[in-house]
Amino acid sequence: MNADEIHESELTISDEESRAAMRAFLQRSEVRLSTIHRVAQALLGGSALILLLPLFLRDAFPKMMTVLISAYDAGQNLFPVAAIGLAATLVILLPVPAIYLLVGDLLGFYFTSNTFGAHPTGPHAPNRVIFNPRFIIPGLGFNNDELSPATRELLTEGRDDEWTRGLLVPRSTDDDGWRDRFDTRTFEVWGTVADAGEAGDTERVRQAFRLAGLNRDRTLARDVARTEALIARHILAIRTVVLRYSKALLLLIATTVVTLAASGLVDQAVREDPTNGKFVHGFPYRYMFLVALAYAIWAPLAARSVTSPLRMIQRRTPGVGEHRDVYLDKHTTQFESATIFITLVVLVAGSGAMIFAGAKAAHGGGLAIGIALTVVTTVAWLLALNDFRATPRDIINAVRLLLRGYDAPAPSNAIDAVRRQRAAVATDRQPEAN
Repeated sequence: MNADEIHESELTISDEESRAAMRAFLQRSEVRLSTIHRVAQALLGGSALILLLPLFLRDAFPKMMTVLISAYDAGQNLFPVAAIGLAATLVILLPVPAIYLLVGDLLGFYFTSNTFGAHPTGPHAPNRVIFNPRFIIPGLGFNNDELSPATRELLTEGRDDEWTRGLLVPRSTDDDGWRDRFDTRTFEVWGTVADAGEAGDTERVRQAFRLAGLNRDRTLARDVARTEALIARHILAIRTVVLRYSKALLLLIATTVVTLAASGLVDQAVREDPTNGKFVHGFPYRYMFLVALAYAIWAPLAARSVTSPLRMIQRRTPGVGEHRDVYLDKHTTQFESATIFITLVVLVAGSGAMIFAGAKAAHGGGLAIGIALTVVTTVAWLLALNDFRATPRDIINAVRLLLRGYDAPAPSNAIDAVRRQRAAVATDRQPEAN
């Protein structure tokens, strides 16, 4: 039963009991928030995955450039060269935006904005919301409605104590220009002007609390309401962060394995070359075939990597619907939808280069093997996308929004049509009510 469904006559809780329950709720909330932040702290440490990138990027680019430059200098056909170059570039660089997005999600988890002021009446109106980033957990202040007249006076006296103020404002006026810099900062951000010297310290303390996100209208009920919203925001943010981390980790593993394999093939070609890697007659087509095969294999591996986390979650929570249902939430599947598009491009490029190089290396037999392996990798890619229900339009929108730095979904015209229909129904009902 919802709280709104309970009639006031059924409520037997006194005000004091309600306030005690609010205090207990705030205590439980602190435990919940600390648990969520411990999870985020572990992910923040895990985001050091970026340190693994130089491990394979160090050799990946030089080795692939060896293939491309030697083939170009020898006058070999540019089609397999361009195809392998495109595939290698996408494979090597894809983990970079994955980790970039992960860092962005972590920043969104840990930070919010001080939104002091009214909503803007215009782009240059004086009263408008000012963006000023702060830590997601605001400063903690004592609730005003928890004070008696006597304790209120004692708290005011404690706040005016010079040792208390000294934690936020230097006690001495010999502050190496700190007051001037702080006053300039708050003036440029919010237009507030503090008196010069110690006379303006009270205002500086207030502005310091303001920067920490401490609200002046502090009551127990408002504290509970804000804590509810704060926990909800944390839950929504940590959900995105954990999913993004899982996808980035699995994608990085697949990319590392394939990139090391491709680099190893180039190393072997260099060792077998009689000119010690100069490839005077061009890069051997048999090794070009194998490098293209490695990138073609990456496509189903990467596709499965980014779609696996949601599959694992669905399998461990049976009876809650089908895996394909998750694609109704395009925000959750935006990154994997964009990645699937990249894997398709790599699959096409790798397969094309593989078929061409196979034909050049072993004529009809090589062509047949290239076509057969193309069929195998394509079937593997399709199997990796089992229950993948994003439409081509969803995939294109996912790529477009990611390039623009926006989260999915794109604004829908369907919801506008429903709103217009609802408004029309409400308008038709008004004469009947009258």
